[in-house]
This record gives sequence, structure tokens and C-alpha cells, in this order.
Amino acid sequence: MVEQSPSSEIILDHRNDLSDANSVDSAFSIDSGVVASQDLHEYDSSSSTAEKLFYELQRVKEDLKYKDHEILRANQIRESTDREIEDLTTSLFESAHAMVDQAKQAQANAEQKLKVSNQTIDALVLENVQLKKSISELKQILSSCRTSMDMSPNHNHIDEVLLREFTSWDENPSIERDASLFIYRVYNEDILPCLSFPNTELSSKVLEAIENNCVTMEVCHSTGNLKMCSLMGEVCQCDFRIRLSEDGLWYFISRLARNRIASVCDFFTFVRHVQSGLVKSSTEVRFDRILERRKQMAFARLGL
Repeated sequence: MVEQSPSSEIILDHRNDLSDANSVDSAFSIDSGVVASQDLHEYDSSSSTAEKLFYELQRVKEDLKYKDHEILRANQIRESTDREIEDLTTSLFESAHAMVDQAKQAQANAEQKLKVSNQTIDALVLENVQLKKSISELKQILSSCRTSMDMSPNHNHIDEVLLREFTSWDENPSIERDASLFIYRVYNEDILPCLSFPNTELSSKVLEAIENNCVTMEVCHSTGNLKMCSLMGEVCQCDFRIRLSEDGLWYFISRLARNRIASVCDFFTFVRHVQSGLVKSSTEVRFDRILERRKQMAFARLGL
């Protein structure tokens, strides 16, 4: 057996130490690699979880933001709807009040019209009664007149002067007062006396209006017409009124004044028809009609 020297042992021990050291380093390196690999895996897992949580948080924030926006929009819609409902309710109440006011006004107008209609009916009934009374009186007067005169004209007993004057006028009819002796006579004997009222100024205006054919007379549709007669100058039942121009004043007059004015108007109307050639009859017939209207003026002047 060969003996080793001390130096050889030292070298061998040193090699063994190096080998052990390398073994330890190798083992440490392997352990460190395992530990590092585990830490890296854990870090990657944590990072992925955090990223997922971050994205989830962002999504939740977006959802909350969207929901806040929707809630705000819903509140705005609700407020707008509430305002519209309030405006509609106010409008409906105003419309209802307006309809009620209109109904009340219509009812008031209808009641007023009914009142006026009733008054008009009462006035017409009263006028009808008075007309019937007047007709009855006229019939009695005519009946008494028939006993003293023949109502059908007899030209053998008429005034020949009047007939000649009328015949002369009838050849060239005119309404002017001084145009012929016939019209001049009618003015002096019938028209002027018939329109001779206590109110002379208004009487002259009435005659002028009749000559100009601008007289308007109508019935007063009311009851209790005790007024001052504009022509007679006394308080009496004034159931009529007269206007002397289109935009003139109305004058209240009694039935007596109305009948006198109406008889004169009737005469002028007939004369105008003769003047216009509307009366297609003989001279004698026209003369008879003139006499009839002169008689009516005489009756009206006497209150008959």
C-alpha cells in the first residue's frame, strides 16, 4: 500500500471542499430558481386579478354614470310631464269657467230676448185691440155716411171746377205746390189744415219731409207710452214715433197725429204713382181716387 504524503492530502481535502462548495452553490442555485419561479407565478396571478378588478371597477363606474344620467333624464321627463299636467289642468279649468260664463251670458241674452218678445207681443195685442176698435168706429161712421151720400161717385153732382182743374193737372202731373191750381187747392184745403199742429216749427219740417219722401213712421213696441206728443204738445198715449230723415231724431207722436200724417203721405204717394205713370186707369177713376184721399185727410183732421 502506497502512502500518501501530507501535501497530497491537503490537496485532496481542498478539492473535496471545492466539490462540496460547488455542490452547495448548485443546490442553492436550484432552490433560488424554484423560489423565484413561484414568486413570479404568484405576481402574475395577482396582477391579472387586479387588472380584472380594475376593469370591473371601470365598468361599474360607467354603469353608475349611465344610471345617473338615466335618473336625471327621468326626473326631467317627470318634471316636464308634471308641468304639462298642471298647465293642462289650468287650461281645462279656464275653459270650463269660460264655458260657464258663456252659458250664463247666453241664458241672460235669451231671457232678455224673451222679455222683449213678451213686451212686443203685449204691445201688438194692445195695438190690435185698438185697431179693431178704430175699425169698428170707422164702420159706424161709414154706415152713417152712406145714409147721407152715395159712396160711388156720381159725376153729375161733382164740382165741375175741380174736375177741370184735375184734368188740366192730369195732362202733366206734378207734385209742386204752385205747378197747378189743382195741387194749390189741395194744399190749402186739405194738406196744410191736416198738418196744422200746435208745434208749428215741427209741422213745417214734417211737411217738407213728406214732400221729399223721407218720412219714417213706426210703432213703439212698449207699454205705458204716456209721453209728450211732439206735435200736439200734450201728454198722451204715444204709440208711434216719426223720423224726418235717415239719420234724424225720433219724435214720439199720438195716434191722432199719426193718422193725419199718414193720410197726407197716402195722398202724396198716389200722386207720385200718377206722375210716374203707374196708375193705369181713366181720368175719371184717378179723379175718384184723389177725392177719396182728400176725404181721408178730412176725416183724419177731424179725428175720425
